[in-house]
Amino acid sequence: MQSDKDIRYYRTKQRITEAMIQLLKEKNFNQITVKNICEAAGISRSGFYLHYLDKYDLVEKYQFELMHHINQLIENFSKTNMTRDSLLLYILDYLKNEGQLLALLISDHGSTEIQNQIKAVLKKNALDNVLSHLTIPVTSDLEKQYLVAFFSNALFGVLQEWVNHGQKESPEYIVNVINKIIAFDII
Repeated sequence: MQSDKDIRYYRTKQRITEAMIQLLKEKNFNQITVKNICEAAGISRSGFYLHYLDKYDLVEKYQFELMHHINQLIENFSKTNMTRDSLLLYILDYLKNEGQLLALLISDHGSTEIQNQIKAVLKKNALDNVLSHLTIPVTSDLEKQYLVAFFSNALFGVLQEWVNHGQKESPEYIVNVINKIIAFDII
């Protein structure tokens, strides 16, 4: 059974995340201060600093948790009978329902620094999980580098556009769009 301190700790962490989500709906990441987050969360600055070093640490830890979950899913993809469409649907549903902060960070309100970090994760996943499934020959490391850039940036671009438009389209629709852009018969 969790102690009251544990519950308060996680509740405060949740309030901080919710405050950041709300603030990102109103202003750009670079305009948000720790003071803004604390006021929106209804906590003291010392309460914030018990959890995070600064707003970048907040985003980094949130992103790490989210990407860890998605990375585990992608790693398990090759071990299961899950189709690529099912994998993409699961990731999009997860981002829509659990990844509100990440979605806002990749939107126009996000920071390019964070967007570049997310692109780096997508590149790593493309390198680890996409290139090994290509049915076309890859003749050099340079060619591999360009293919990784293509896959990761194409996926990021679609996700960013979806978020910028308020995620109005269903994840199924977005998977269909991705399948049209990236011909999965080459994989």
